Amino acid sequence: MGMAASQARLLSITARLTDNENSGQSLSFTKISLANQTEQLNADYNEALNQTKLTVLTGFNGSQEVYEDINYTLMSGYGKIAGGLQYCVTDTKGKVLVTSEQAEAFINGNGDINKFMQALGFTIADISVTKDDEVIENGKDTNPETEKAVKKIHEAWDKYLTSVDIHYGDEEHSVDYDWQANTGCPVAVVEDADGNEEKIPLTYDGTTQEQRELYDYAVALTEAYYGNLQIDKANDGSGLKTAAYSENVPEMTFLKNLFYKMSSSDFFTYTTDAAQVQADPNHYVLASDNNINKDPNSTMDTSPIKDSNTFERYLREGKLLLERYSSKDGEFVSTSISDDSCIQEVEDERAIALVEAQYEQDMQRIENEDNKIDLQLKKLDTEHTALQTEYDSVKNVIDKNIEKTFNMFS
Repeated sequence: MGMAASQARLLSITARLTDNENSGQSLSFTKISLANQTEQLNADYNEALNQTKLTVLTGFNGSQEVYEDINYTLMSGYGKIAGGLQYCVTDTKGKVLVTSEQAEAFINGNGDINKFMQALGFTIADISVTKDDEVIENGKDTNPETEKAVKKIHEAWDKYLTSVDIHYGDEEHSVDYDWQANTGCPVAVVEDADGNEEKIPLTYDGTTQEQRELYDYAVALTEAYYGNLQIDKANDGSGLKTAAYSENVPEMTFLKNLFYKMSSSDFFTYTTDAAQVQADPNHYVLASDNNINKDPNSTMDTSPIKDSNTFERYLREGKLLLERYSSKDGEFVSTSISDDSCIQEVEDERAIALVEAQYEQDMQRIENEDNKIDLQLKKLDTEHTALQTEYDSVKNVIDKNIEKTFNMFS
């Protein structure tokens, strides 16, 4: 091999050795990165194993307590919590979170409990007959049920009117009552001295909560009976459920408590309709469009009303708060996820299972990459040994040629 060829070969081998060493160094850095990833995965995994979820006591299986994962429906719906307890969900300002149906019922009813209840399928009237059920014989109603209903209407108005110091007729019920469909208002039908009938609108004149409830009840009875509401007379789902049937009363009480909470503390709901928010920003809040990015466990892009993971996250973050109705106080009182006896925090087995599956998948990926790098490093090491041997051989040839040349000219 000539001197020039040997030098060229030596330069080529030197370049390849340099490239080999650079590749090995790059792969070593990659292994370090994989090691760091493994360390982080282990840390995240250990942290994830401590994941918990909130559950709510919903009943008993014999003597065993039954808990369900917390969600808005459980914490605001009728008959969901063990013991018949009633909760409501509020924002940090105390405004109660309701469904869109409840919000619309309140808004469309203009704060009238009877309209609110009717929109939700109920009437607080505790009768199961209307004027259509009267049986008139010789100018007199002979149906005992309608007679009882008319008497109940008189007594209801007597209590209210007495409470506000208004009197029509006498205690023998010389005054009658009716419903004006065109105005949506009850009226007192009073005869003057000449026997002429005068219909006096019965508007609310009270100042106390008790007077308001007396008035609303009397109005409900009057509208149901004289306004011929489509009430559920047989309690078989054929009309508005009435308080005449005891099984309807607990749910109606639940809705009445909610109504008064909405009246006193205001209310809001979530919607995906931006126009609705713009029209009534006080009562409608735009639901988040991308909760999944905020919470990987979220199941859908929607509001806390629909998505349980978002609801729980909002509770934990303090964006939403809980209140529980106190029969003793006659109002909702504050409670919390940490102090409430019906709420407990438990290990989230489902979330942990998902984390474990992801952890095993990520660890397998890292192990495969690490094994691949080891093979590449082994290949580079073999190549480096061969190149180094060739390098030493060529360099030895060049050294001998140089020595021979010097001896020749010395």
